[in-house]
Amino acid sequence: MTPSDTINRPRRGRPPAGEAGMAEARVLDAATALFLEQGFGRTTLDQVSERSRTGKSTLYGRFASKEVLFEAVVRRSIAAMFADVTEPDPTLPVRERVRATGMALARALLESRCVALMRITAAEAGNFPELATVGYRESFDGAARFVADAIAQEDDSFENAMPAACRFVELALQPMSFQATFGAPSDELLALADRDIDDALSVIVARGLLKD
Repeated sequence: MTPSDTINRPRRGRPPAGEAGMAEARVLDAATALFLEQGFGRTTLDQVSERSRTGKSTLYGRFASKEVLFEAVVRRSIAAMFADVTEPDPTLPVRERVRATGMALARALLESRCVALMRITAAEAGNFPELATVGYRESFDGAARFVADAIAQEDDSFENAMPAACRFVELALQPMSFQATFGAPSDELLALADRDIDDALSVIVARGLLKD
């Protein structure tokens, strides 16, 4: 064996972290597209392997089942949804900060791709209830954290703001998300979001959960 043979011989073992990350991104991109195009039931790991140009052994080594892959798709999609939510102007009064945050979250939750994934998750809830739980908790907790950040001030900790934030999400955002999942037009729901958000704000102020 010559020195050049040693240098040019491909390395075995795990790919570098960067390559592994790119491969996983390709898998999740392909899986997301397939789930949205044909639903959970008709999508197979073989199809994901083919579309993502990823070897089956690599795919199955990272995602042991279609359910595990779908959970990863849901988690990444929710994270991407929240990444696009803009935070309100911190100089605004607290009620205006919460209102602006509520509208930003409503637009994110009612985006067509997000609604489609919620519908797939709801459709599979009977067979895979843990998937529905993951989607619900990730979206609810993420929205509540955004609202708590909008409420919290220098003299009011994040933890103290969470009860009001959770109640706001329950009153203002969960109903529209539920309606969108079961077929209500997103544009009509978004047109009513201002009213629903103001109603929720009135309730949490009246109950002493938020300073007016």
